[in-house]
Amino acid sequence: MKPLRMAVIGMGNMGSKYAEMIAAGKIPGMELAAVTRVRPERMEVLRDILPEQLPVYPSADALYAGVDSGELALDGVIIATPHYAHEKQTVDAFSRGLHVLCDKPAGVYSRQARQMLAAKRPELAYAFVFHQRTFPVYQKLRELVQGGGYGGIKRVNWVVTDWYRPNAYYTAGSWRGSWSEDGGGLLLNQCPHNLDLLQWICGMPERVQAFCREGRYHPIPVEDEVTAYLEWAGGATGVFISSTGEAPGVNRLEISMDDALIVCEGGKLRICALDRPEKWYRENAVNPFEKPVGVWSEVPCREGEPPYETLLRNFAAAARGEEAPIAPGREAICSLLLANACYLSSWQGRAVELPDPGTAQELEFEAAFEEWLERKKEDEKR
Repeated sequence: MKPLRMAVIGMGNMGSKYAEMIAAGKIPGMELAAVTRVRPERMEVLRDILPEQLPVYPSADALYAGVDSGELALDGVIIATPHYAHEKQTVDAFSRGLHVLCDKPAGVYSRQARQMLAAKRPELAYAFVFHQRTFPVYQKLRELVQGGGYGGIKRVNWVVTDWYRPNAYYTAGSWRGSWSEDGGGLLLNQCPHNLDLLQWICGMPERVQAFCREGRYHPIPVEDEVTAYLEWAGGATGVFISSTGEAPGVNRLEISMDDALIVCEGGKLRICALDRPEKWYRENAVNPFEKPVGVWSEVPCREGEPPYETLLRNFAAAARGEEAPIAPGREAICSLLLANACYLSSWQGRAVELPDPGTAQELEFEAAFEEWLERKKEDEKR
């Protein structure tokens, strides 16, 4: 079978990584057909890596014009551009019958993700680079939580403060750390991975109350610290804490189940399973200070494959109809919706209900978020 002819749109840090992997033959079933937006200094670094005579276009529009004219033959694109551009570039690809693998997030506001999904043709593969879904520890954690063997979720606590960034990170790219060009800070740049995993493992919460601290550690107008309280329909609650200004930082996820406590930290998974259901102790214990008896054990996880290569190989197989995408495009709206809800809650100083898809509530939510985002952009200009 002929390999997929792929173009990488956006050759920054991540786009260059994807192009290099494909060009090096690390992704069976893919070949690099074109790239866009290569800065001169980046081209010098990649000159010995990229194929000779590789078409280089100045923009996504120029690349799509090449497809339209018959100058360039493509099967799909990998989009690795600033967040605001994702919607148009994805919709433009779908209109030309191209498969789309897009870097996170789906956009800046959830309406963009919804419109991207609406533009997809049934025969086309559509996925996102949520590569942490390939980590065996998170796959096993999801299996334990959703398997039903330990009951339902009571509480979720995720402290992920190992996203440290110095000021140089924000000055390295003119679009970073702004409402007008980046669309946000910590929640849109680092935390999409965590928010995606949170809903993938535990399901979507129905309500959020968040506190986003803007420029607490860095001279930026967007948030670099977030604390969010979450509620799920079944009664479970949770707290999500993240920051780019704490060191050394931790990444510890605790999920308290009816009959066990599961802890994910340092790439390892531990579980304290109770000898009897907690409810039995609660209702039958005679001793007023009796506590459930639990035994800690480490949960074995298989060795993982290189995550980005795994995800790109999966996308190639999905485009051939051989596998389901690891992170399908329809699910990308979930993490973006969570981020939008955190922002809106913080700006309005109240708890926010997450809307059901396809309802009037969803349209009202989108309109409210976009109105507040425009205010933040205006404030940024002053």
